[in-house]
Amino acid sequence: MIFAADLQEILASETASATPFRILTLLIFLAAITHTLLAHHFISLSKKIRKKNKNLLVLSEIIYFLGEIEIVFALWVIPLVIVVSIFHGWGEMIQYLNSRVYVEPFFIVVVMSLASTRPIMKLAGKGVHVIGKFFGDSARSWWFVILTIGPILGSIITEAAAMTIAALLLKRKIYVCHPTKRLAYGTMGLMFVTFSVGGVLTNFAAPPALTLSRCWNWDLMDFFGQFGWRVIIGILLVNVLYFFLFQKDFKMLKKMPHKEEEVLESDAHKGPVPIWITLVHLGFLAWTISMAHYLPIFLGSYLLFLGFHQATRMHQYTPLNLKRPLMVGLFLAGLVIHGGFQGWWIEPLIGDLGYGAMMLTGTILTAFNENTTVAYLACLLEDLQPKIQYALAAGLVAGGGLTIMAHAPNPAGQALLRPHFRGGISPWNLFLAALLPTLIFLAIFFFFPASS
Repeated sequence: MIFAADLQEILASETASATPFRILTLLIFLAAITHTLLAHHFISLSKKIRKKNKNLLVLSEIIYFLGEIEIVFALWVIPLVIVVSIFHGWGEMIQYLNSRVYVEPFFIVVVMSLASTRPIMKLAGKGVHVIGKFFGDSARSWWFVILTIGPILGSIITEAAAMTIAALLLKRKIYVCHPTKRLAYGTMGLMFVTFSVGGVLTNFAAPPALTLSRCWNWDLMDFFGQFGWRVIIGILLVNVLYFFLFQKDFKMLKKMPHKEEEVLESDAHKGPVPIWITLVHLGFLAWTISMAHYLPIFLGSYLLFLGFHQATRMHQYTPLNLKRPLMVGLFLAGLVIHGGFQGWWIEPLIGDLGYGAMMLTGTILTAFNENTTVAYLACLLEDLQPKIQYALAAGLVAGGGLTIMAHAPNPAGQALLRPHFRGGISPWNLFLAALLPTLIFLAIFFFFPASS
């Protein structure tokens, strides 16, 4: 069946008329957002059921599954599919799904998988270890080095990859030492904010940057020229501020377990990684990044990598880490599907705003709508002045740490660190932890605008 003209008009229309179909799709979207904010309660309930009655193990697993943030938007695609099918037919619904652009979700899956391989992790760990040793090899020095180098590294090997590496290093250097609640949430909130802004130093590392680079024709120099020194100074500023605020918390950290040091430093029980294997992994990662806009090429290349990984499995992690990358990719794909029906109310909100209002609105929308989705909707707006484009992009990345759903790589970081939070991660505590660095970055972007 041909994609219906009326559904095309609904997606393309700039008229903010609240039709029954639009209201239903908005309610489903709001339900998904609510589900995301309550996800940690499902985790807690699942653990309580499992502890009280082992005969309810299946029910416990189902409830735990509902608490997996990465699958929330994909789950709520099911009622969305039903609504679209009722209003426009099954065939037209299929055409809608086929019309979505899934390059970013696939790219996230591939690059996260590549970055989590043993050779890349060992290389990154050694690099950060050298820097950490130089600054004293204490918990506080590790904390500062990881949260400073990580976001900048994310602009090179992509946010998803750097987020995975930083979360693993923080887990082994900070979270295994039983940090205070304030330090645990403060570190995660700071990581989410700095990684969100760090990704716009290049045009390929962050999902929203990748989206905006296509529709606004911003290249690498455009991004670095507009955000470069502002982002770097901002990262240093917020890290130094939190570093001094957490001095008492650092002193309360317990001694790092020796076995964690061995896993990170020498990894001796798995044997060394030959240099040529590390170089091949780096080559695949660099090639994937350079081909980020071309799904058939980087996906086909990844299939070749899987063959190489299998052939050199004695030097790799076994099995290949695919679960978490696939979950994060599913998260982003679900947002892409839902986002196509939200333009009718988002576009009027951000289509005719001034510099400051655009930046603030972008930040607020990002906290509840994921910045890649808002970036996608921003691409539908025509004739935006360069200054307004900068304000919108700045707002999108500044708000990327306020919630788990605000930025696509966030679920990867929280999934690795979640076991260290009793009862799950509280969205409210995370919001409070990320609020101060978010406001600092907004101030930097607002008072030091990029030249048109």
